[in-house]
Amino acid sequence: MFYDKTRWLCSFLFLIAGIFLTGSTTDNSGPVKKRFHIQNGSKLYLKGTSNVNKFTCDCEDQYTQQVMEVERNGGYARFNNVQLHLKSKNFDCHNRKIDNDIQKALQADQYPHIKIALVDTRQHAKCLEGDCKDWFDVQAKVRITITNVTKEQSISARARMLSPNRFELQGEHALQMSAYGIDPPEAMFGMIKVNDWITFHFNLIVQVDEAQM
Repeated sequence: MFYDKTRWLCSFLFLIAGIFLTGSTTDNSGPVKKRFHIQNGSKLYLKGTSNVNKFTCDCEDQYTQQVMEVERNGGYARFNNVQLHLKSKNFDCHNRKIDNDIQKALQADQYPHIKIALVDTRQHAKCLEGDCKDWFDVQAKVRITITNVTKEQSISARARMLSPNRFELQGEHALQMSAYGIDPPEAMFGMIKVNDWITFHFNLIVQVDEAQM
């Protein structure tokens, strides 16, 4: 199950990073399109615990450039039709047994995709215009659907500008698996139990450019 949760978190955070940064468009300019790319050196990993140990899952996904549409008003950015349908597979948590638990926990045959839709982001307007030389706060709102359960989540992060079109985004967020109808795995006839809450950590470097029409 952690494979699938981590796979989703990787794609989710990469989406948030890119979409937040596409908000660096002209204020009150109407909907515009931006192209973003998650660069090499970006890191995302998940941490969790059981009643006997701790575990870490490293995300190694590579992502191609994507184009998003955003409408900005000051430090507020609103998004339309920004969605991802993700397959819950292909992540290595360094434990083969976890592989076998994934499909069963997420009911992958019945619900083969995890759906993520971005609603909006909020950050200081002057920072999107390149006037902040230090770290600044970012808040993103998304709707997530897993095993046919949809929840709205708020993700807190901090960002800084590395160059006019290049940003760094850092943060962490706790997620409760049972809130999406997913039972935390057990082993050894229930003697080993994974805790319901997991935390993902991210440090992403993103390049943003104008999208060619």
